[in-house]
Amino acid sequence: MSKPIQPPQPAAHDRDALLRAGRDLFQKRLTEIVRQSGVRLPAALDAFGREIGEAHDELAAARQLDGFDQAADLTASRLTLLGDDDLELDIRVREVAAHLREAGGRDLWRTQLRYRTLLRRPLMNEDAHPIGPDVICLGLWALCAQCGGTLEQRLALLDRLEPDICQQVAVIYREIDELLAAAGVDPAPGQTPPAATRSGSGDETADDGQGPVDPLSALQQVMRQQHDGDLPVAFGNLRGHAQATSANPTLDAAAMVMLKHLFERLTALEARSPTAIADSAALESPSPPALHALKAKDLDLPLGMPEAITLDTLGLIFEAIFDSAELPDTVKAAIARLQIPLLKLAIVDSSLFANSRHPARLLINRMARAAVGLPRAAGWEHPVCHRIGSVSAAVRERLAEKGAVLDSYLAELDVLIGERDQAIRLQADRHVPVVEAHEKRQYAEQLARTWLRGSLPRARAPEVASFLDRYWFRVMVAAAMEGGGEGKRWQEDDATGDELIWSVLPKQSAEERKRLASLASSLIRRIGAGLDAIGVSSTERAPFLNTLFDLQTAALRSQSQPAAPPAEAPGSDGQADRSTNLAFKAGPCLLEDDGQRIHYLVLGATAEARKRAAAEDWQVGDWLRFWTSEQEPLCGLCCWQSPSSGTALLLNPDWGYAVAVSPSALDQQLSAGRAQIVSRLAVFDAAAERALSLLQRS
Repeated sequence: MSKPIQPPQPAAHDRDALLRAGRDLFQKRLTEIVRQSGVRLPAALDAFGREIGEAHDELAAARQLDGFDQAADLTASRLTLLGDDDLELDIRVREVAAHLREAGGRDLWRTQLRYRTLLRRPLMNEDAHPIGPDVICLGLWALCAQCGGTLEQRLALLDRLEPDICQQVAVIYREIDELLAAAGVDPAPGQTPPAATRSGSGDETADDGQGPVDPLSALQQVMRQQHDGDLPVAFGNLRGHAQATSANPTLDAAAMVMLKHLFERLTALEARSPTAIADSAALESPSPPALHALKAKDLDLPLGMPEAITLDTLGLIFEAIFDSAELPDTVKAAIARLQIPLLKLAIVDSSLFANSRHPARLLINRMARAAVGLPRAAGWEHPVCHRIGSVSAAVRERLAEKGAVLDSYLAELDVLIGERDQAIRLQADRHVPVVEAHEKRQYAEQLARTWLRGSLPRARAPEVASFLDRYWFRVMVAAAMEGGGEGKRWQEDDATGDELIWSVLPKQSAEERKRLASLASSLIRRIGAGLDAIGVSSTERAPFLNTLFDLQTAALRSQSQPAAPPAEAPGSDGQADRSTNLAFKAGPCLLEDDGQRIHYLVLGATAEARKRAAAEDWQVGDWLRFWTSEQEPLCGLCCWQSPSSGTALLLNPDWGYAVAVSPSALDQQLSAGRAQIVSRLAVFDAAAERALSLLQRS
């Protein structure tokens, strides 16, 4: 068995400092949890922290024997001897350890990978992990011994402590992982978590670029498992020859010769590949060439060889990318141009499979990110496709070099992404005033409808009810547009409406008649001013004003008016809905102003959907794929969100219009899986997940 490749090691003094920092953080956080759980006895807290620290140091100092990591004899005794005095307590402590292992999940496993690197023990098992669950349980043993009491009391103490520690242990492991990562300690490469750890985290799909559940690494592991029995004997000793040497110089020489021949064949294939043509020719080509994912069988490599597994694993990735409906064919061709250089790199650099932040993977992901939202038919003449193609051509030679620095190419793609998004957002700025004006009027009409619903039932005279509905509603809308529901104009016009309703009611007392007589002329003037503001002509208003004079005269004589039928608010099937001021009806509409076209979509979410949190928190600057109909989804950049209503404005220059949509609609679609934040998708990783899913189902 060849020795696994190890990442660069920290210097000895750095390693000692990191071990102390990790131990101190581990002790401090756990001791605080125990204290907050009700253990106040200083001697018990000291015993708990001291036992954790001593066990950590012993495990960190343990030697590696015969290719397997084992704790020193003293450490092994510490992990087993304590359970002999009390079998029931020992069983309970072991249960706690299992629960802590499950709660730690992928965060625990990630720290173990980094400790393998830090301690230079690539095969260190879980029991020897200096900050593993067994170490915590040693501290619990010491705590129980110091607290004393009966067996029942000690079991009750464990019952009280376990949920609090389990709830926070993953956070502690995450802190230590970040501490080691910041110090440059990489996780041991080529590792996959055990099944219990994977299921315990509940986060198998998450990946921060260092975690053990990277989809590409998992895909390669499945490929290895499928081909373990297929490797011919003749090649059995060449396993891993791309990265390591064996004890047999003859086999090493043969391996290097085979590797050289393989690279020569890949180079020859690359030279003949349609996607490897010169950049200028590619840009002038009317259509991209047919795309083919290279597999081991194309090179007649025996199944099961490490190189064959590498080629087939990446072949599945490229197949998924080529089948994607998200990218234009031209961008797929630009990515295909990098297929063989990436294959060469994967053979000599195993970290490509272990690290989702590998520069080569970032390069593919950013090429796809730069093309988000482009039409499938976008050709090389499209400025974005042209620049992506130029990056692809320039980086091709550099990509196959192990340790190649790709920063300049990644930066160029970042500039392209930033410039394109910024240009679209500037274009969207012209649409924002149109949406704001529309929503301002919507809000004003909503206020006026509420006012009208409260006023109509008090209007006993049918003529007054009709006037309020047909005319004064519009006056109130204009007042709300000017200053909102708290503005001076709204207050004045609201008072005018109230006085109009009161003025035609029978006046039973001399005081009421006196008030009406003094009010009538000013009321007419204010009504006239309101009608002037909404453009009602003198001819149009005259019939009502004449009727109003008659109604007020009758009110002065205390004559009862005929009872009017209950007036209905706008939006019903009654009089108000038939009036000329038809209330705003929710639904899709097209807003147009000075050449700007906006599809305003009122896609309200159900009450149940509004209570559910969105699958992801979208924000301005994200590219979203969402539905506006059942025909096909749209993909646009979220350029602006209203600070008052939350309405999101999305734009894609290829649409020819903008889309304004309610936040509840986007949240509902994200929660249901119908919408996606496509700008956050890593195409390389998504392709690996898709290939892995298909492989596991086959």
